[in-house]
Amino acid sequence: MNRRRIIAAFATIVILSLSGASGVAQQKTLKAQLVGTWTLISFDSFDAAGKKVPTVEGGHPKGLLIFTEGGRMSLQVIAAIPKLASNNRLETTPAEDKAIAHATLAYFGAYTVNEADKTITTHIEGSSFPNQMTGGDAVRKVTFNGDELTIEYPRRNAGGRAVAVWRRVA
Repeated sequence: MNRRRIIAAFATIVILSLSGASGVAQQKTLKAQLVGTWTLISFDSFDAAGKKVPTVEGGHPKGLLIFTEGGRMSLQVIAAIPKLASNNRLETTPAEDKAIAHATLAYFGAYTVNEADKTITTHIEGSSFPNQMTGGDAVRKVTFNGDELTIEYPRRNAGGRAVAVWRRVA
C-alpha cells in the first residue's frame, strides 16, 4: 500500500513539474518580460478631444523598441520617406526636411519599472523631437498579451494620448 502512495505522489510531482504548475506561481517580473527587442505593430495617437491624429506622417510606419536588462531603452519609428533628390542627407530641400521630420520619431534613454503599478518610467536623454526631453520623466502603462506588448502613453507633449503595440522579435 505504501508503495502505491509513493508511486502516486511521485507521478503527481512529475506531472506538476512538467505542466509548469507549482505550489507557488512562477511569474516573470514586468522587467523580465520587457527586456528584449520589439517590432512595431501599431502606434495610434489621439488629440485632447480623442480624435485620432498621426504619430508619424507617411505610409507604412516601421519601428523597433529595445529594452536592456541594465535599464536602457531605445525607440525608433519611421514611416515611408521619399528618396532625397541630391542623394546626400546633408543636402536637402525644405520639403525633404519636412517630410523627414514628420515621418520620424526616435528617442533613447533610461527606464525604471514599477512592478506594483505595471508601469515604466522613461527618462529620455536624446530625441528626434527635442521638446520630448523637456517634459521630465514619463510614466507609461504596459500590458502583455503573449508576445505582444501594449504601451499606453497617457500624456503626449502635443496633448492627448497614444497607444503603441509591439511584437517580440528577440
